[in-house]
Amino acid sequence: MYKKILCAAVALTMCLCTAGCSDKDDSSVVSSSQADSSLAVETTVPESSSQAETTTESSSQAETTTADNSSQPEPAEQESDITPAMWKVEGEKGNTVYFLGSMHALDDSCYPLPNEITDAYNASDSLAVECDIFAYMSDFASQMELVESMLYQDGTTIADHIDADLYESAKQILTDAGLYMPLYDMYNVTMWSSLIEEAMMLDAGLDSTKGLDMQMLTTAHEEDKDIIEIESAEFQNELLYSQPEEFNNFMLETYVYYYEDQCEELEKSFELWKAGDMKEYIETEDEFGDIDIEISDELQAMIDNYNKQLLDDRNKGMVEKAKDMIDGGQNVFYVVGAAHFYSETGILKGLEDAGYTVEEIQYD
Repeated sequence: MYKKILCAAVALTMCLCTAGCSDKDDSSVVSSSQADSSLAVETTVPESSSQAETTTESSSQAETTTADNSSQPEPAEQESDITPAMWKVEGEKGNTVYFLGSMHALDDSCYPLPNEITDAYNASDSLAVECDIFAYMSDFASQMELVESMLYQDGTTIADHIDADLYESAKQILTDAGLYMPLYDMYNVTMWSSLIEEAMMLDAGLDSTKGLDMQMLTTAHEEDKDIIEIESAEFQNELLYSQPEEFNNFMLETYVYYYEDQCEELEKSFELWKAGDMKEYIETEDEFGDIDIEISDELQAMIDNYNKQLLDDRNKGMVEKAKDMIDGGQNVFYVVGAAHFYSETGILKGLEDAGYTVEEIQYD
């Protein structure tokens, strides 16, 4: 199931995968541009008296123009026609928890979101997400820990840890995508996989800053809406950067040597997500055909363990958090990667097995 799981890691399971390298024009090791977009504090420069008079005059002219055009209001932007799968569970205390499977990278065609989604969000007191990326990005101590986990600490570079062909092939992908900088040679194999994931998104026409949960987090911060972290950025960071070196090299090899396949799968998953038709795609075990990478029994065990950590183990925690919200009387809009809702360990089956009635939301 390598093809599906590796592609799912890009946009269907972990929001932190898309957060650390999304600003390709910034040479810093961690991008803060996403956090700045929603948390920036406005500053005002005092005007001189002449500037103030000019501003007042311009303001009155604008008011006159507005009045003249008041009979011709601009038409509202038409909502997107996407129909991603969404569900709700009504609690015994009269509350409702809405569930939406996210893709962590989307494009402009998905916005403005359909009324069914925005209405459910507005009816909720809280937004629940895997982790609050904005809060994480504004925490200096956490950022320093993240930087340490991304970089080699012994003076070596990525070229010292992978073979020359893999390095040059990965570097070429990043260069073609406009993502490569010499600074990145200090990044470790896991971070290079994240950079390749960003290149995949760009090739598929997707943007991690336009991911569903990222956009909703932006709105929630602007509105000062209550935000619930189902996991934490620290938890996801530990999962990503604590895997064995042999497994990390395997991940990078499959990303690089099967790059076109991964891009095709990402584009396919995007189209299915928009149509709300992810179930069969995610649950189907579609392996690479003739994979030209040696997989020992030991490596296979690492792959199986990673998949278990990535989905099965996390799904259990997500189900428990959902049950707490339902039973606690909370009105919540609950958004996590779409891959977490399906399969035998998924959120939907977990809630149904616990006796909850899960109702799918229908779009008009």
